[in-house]
Amino acid sequence: MLCEIPGLRRLRFTSGHPSGCTDELLDAFRRLPKLCRHLHLPVQSGSDKILAAMRRGYTRETYLETVRRLREAAPGIAITSDIIVGFPGETGDDFERTRSLLREAAFDNTFIFKYSPRPGTPAASLDDDVPAAEKMRRNKILLADQDEVGQSLNDKLLQTTQEILVEGPSLRNPARWAGRTGANKIVHFDNPGHVRPGDLLNLVITRVLPQTLYGRAQ
Repeated sequence: MLCEIPGLRRLRFTSGHPSGCTDELLDAFRRLPKLCRHLHLPVQSGSDKILAAMRRGYTRETYLETVRRLREAAPGIAITSDIIVGFPGETGDDFERTRSLLREAAFDNTFIFKYSPRPGTPAASLDDDVPAAEKMRRNKILLADQDEVGQSLNDKLLQTTQEILVEGPSLRNPARWAGRTGANKIVHFDNPGHVRPGDLLNLVITRVLPQTLYGRAQ
């Protein structure tokens, strides 16, 4: 079993599909402490009509049920997702269904994309009927929605102690270092001088933003 490899500190899934969230996977989240409590679970839309057009193989209801089962098996698990706005045929009501799903699922973060035709895909034969300006408007609205949800979730982490896996100097500010929690949240901190990439470090969270945390070493 991977979790029994000597020296392995964390094991992380990268991306999943609702059909892959089997009882076996849920049991792994329950039993394996090295398995990070985070799963990227793309949804793409909150509208059943659009999900069917995308041939996603699940409905809004079954997706949300998967989220519920994951959170029941692994309380505190972080769930991130992908969403496409402006898919052919997406109406204002379809978009509002996506907005409400984002909040109901309470995603820790989402990667939001504006639809554009890709040659060779089934969708390429559909009429790209959502204007570019409307795609941009919907994209901005979802980004703002996600910021609100992310901020609300991260507010609960303020003044808590989080274990991070140190990655190294921050790309934007080399004077600070960065690492990730088991829930895949990025934490920036001042290196106390003895920390190296790959170390596990406990930090007290002192400031939170929708997608970023700041902490200090204990």
